[in-house]
Amino acid sequence: MKARLVKLIAGCALALLATLACEANETRPNIIFMMADDLGYGDLSCYNPTADGTAPNNTPIDTPRINSLATAGVRLTDFYSAATLCSPSRRALLTARYPNRLGEWAEAYATAPFGVEASKEPTIGMWLKAAGYATAVYGKWNIGETKDISWPTVHGFDDWLIIDHNTGYFQHQNDNANCHGQEMLFRTGGVRETSLRGQYLTDIFTDKALEFIEEKQDEPFFLYLPWSVPHTPLQSPSGDPSMAYDAGPSTTTAEGRAVYVEMVEYLDSRIGKILDKLDALELTSNTLIVFVSDNGGQTAANNWPLKKSKQWLEEGGVRVPMILQWPGSIPADSVSDQPAIMMDAAVTVLSVADALQYVPTNRVLDGVDLMPVLKEGGSPLASRTFGWRRRDWSKTSNYLRQESLRKGDWKFLRSYDYLGSKQWAETYTDELFHLTSDVGETTNLAVTETVKLEELRSEFSDWKTDTVDLDAEFLVWSADQTGSPDQARLDAYLPTALNVSGSSYLPNPSPLVTGFDLYDFTWDGDMQGKVLDRNNETRVSEPVVSNGVLLVEIQPGCVFPYPTLYRIGYIDTSRFQILKVRMRITGAAEDALAAKALLRYDGWTVGSGDIPFTAVSDGEWHQYAIDVTLSPAWDQWLSTGRIGLQLPYQASETITVEVDHLRLESRDGFLQLSLSPAGGSGFDISSPSLVGRSYSLYHRESLSAGDWSPVFSGTAGSGEETVHLHTDATAKSGFYKLVEE
Repeated sequence: MKARLVKLIAGCALALLATLACEANETRPNIIFMMADDLGYGDLSCYNPTADGTAPNNTPIDTPRINSLATAGVRLTDFYSAATLCSPSRRALLTARYPNRLGEWAEAYATAPFGVEASKEPTIGMWLKAAGYATAVYGKWNIGETKDISWPTVHGFDDWLIIDHNTGYFQHQNDNANCHGQEMLFRTGGVRETSLRGQYLTDIFTDKALEFIEEKQDEPFFLYLPWSVPHTPLQSPSGDPSMAYDAGPSTTTAEGRAVYVEMVEYLDSRIGKILDKLDALELTSNTLIVFVSDNGGQTAANNWPLKKSKQWLEEGGVRVPMILQWPGSIPADSVSDQPAIMMDAAVTVLSVADALQYVPTNRVLDGVDLMPVLKEGGSPLASRTFGWRRRDWSKTSNYLRQESLRKGDWKFLRSYDYLGSKQWAETYTDELFHLTSDVGETTNLAVTETVKLEELRSEFSDWKTDTVDLDAEFLVWSADQTGSPDQARLDAYLPTALNVSGSSYLPNPSPLVTGFDLYDFTWDGDMQGKVLDRNNETRVSEPVVSNGVLLVEIQPGCVFPYPTLYRIGYIDTSRFQILKVRMRITGAAEDALAAKALLRYDGWTVGSGDIPFTAVSDGEWHQYAIDVTLSPAWDQWLSTGRIGLQLPYQASETITVEVDHLRLESRDGFLQLSLSPAGGSGFDISSPSLVGRSYSLYHRESLSAGDWSPVFSGTAGSGEETVHLHTDATAKSGFYKLVEE
């Protein structure tokens, strides 16, 4: 449209348009959103002016440039992350929604396995781009690494240079051994960035930001800068550029604290470079700067005066520094005790950019615009309610299950008893704190303030119901959770089964995405950040990707570890049942060779969940469909596990193995039930959603063999609260689908 107008109008009109554009830019500020990673609430002297070095980790940190933001703007004292871990807090910022709206408890690294899918969870990058902003992200993305689904491009970012998990600051190597030294730094288009090895990540992201500001100075821009510092590994910017990921001291030692302090001070200096660039380009007055930490500080941090740290729902895990600067719009050197949360930051950004108009009208956003509060003479918001849920599947010990709610000055905290083996008891401890008088959560008022405790218990129950997205695809449900209060929300699914007597069950709503490429080998050798695990260079060649196919040569005598292609974890097993492998083997005298599908998670004995299959070695392409549900490991949520392909290796001569793709696939529209024989005359499936509907129930021992066998057909009867489908057939182990006729 602009180009057509240019051809039609005269020079004077062009001048007018330029003036109007300039004025528009003045009313819509540039936006720079800076995020530190695991920064402690008391690490900044503007938040902790009394730091004296006498208490543990209470070493004063010199952060003059961050402090200058507070001096020139507003510092929020009661600002919260939406989660107590890195990834869900970033999801909350970018979607302006509670992480648990994605059907999770906000504990996983990235919503399995796709991350935040742009088609179902649009983000502020998309809306700001629609509003005419140039957009870029440089830093820790951490909301998904799947091309065309969750990369920054599909989320509205024009330019990007990211890591999608924590890496070494110099070597850019992931902490997982299966990455084998490959850089985990990706630039626009999903191309692995290999030319920057040895450079400190904080400098890399800062330099890209400076280039972007220079390039886009004449148009409104949104720059998202989620630095990874000071997250582990603790690596000093003055350290050895050859340092691997795991280099650096422990976070619990004095040496670790010293390195941590150096990293924070270095971040401060890089922020200074950004501020100096804005000054030099005369952009400061028209730029909104937001600075925040993603969650509470780790063990090397100082969270004074708050209790506990990252991972916990005590204040030290979720209350974070938050500073905004916008000269002329936000009064300088101001402090606000307005309770606010990460989603508010997102909505505020959208509001000042006039981008809220691009948010679909049926889209629920969980934040509010803070500018009416922060501007000169602004009034505080009415009492607000914030909620958190925390369930940890990612650690080898100290599993956490906590729930919390803040309303006004009060905070409710529930901590469940851990039974071991990823199981929690239904017993718990409820605590109640008055935060304005006891920010350190030292005095539990649950016994004396019983009326307030019951009020917040009820509020929390309502909050859980209100913030669960009933259309979420990432619901994980297992037998140990049967009977929990969350069970009721499953009634929204059709078909859905509840209260399967004497049996375990796993609801499987129809997924929007029916398949997922673990590897499609289309990224010019990238392999989505994972490489072939091989025992030595003389018996297993370096993998080569050509024309979308991975090729590896395996010599006789290959020994453990066998050549294996791994996809690192974060697979929600409720979504997928079949692993498809397209593979060609040449050079072997044998007609058939042994291969394996590998299914493992933390704590599972190596090999016990693997599925052997026979690969044909006739030099032709073959597609193998492996029923992964036959593995006992598939009943577990592989959020911390691995799935992969062990290549054939026992041939009597050198063979060449080519792999075109590995793909997980699901079957839509049926209810998956993993049933143990219940004995007696059968089993009941009950749900209010079945009233008056006609269904047929089918059984199958496995999902890859045989046909579905009818078990029951009829119209569900009605009752006061539930309806029952009943069969006199003996309950069989396997899988069932419920089909509405």
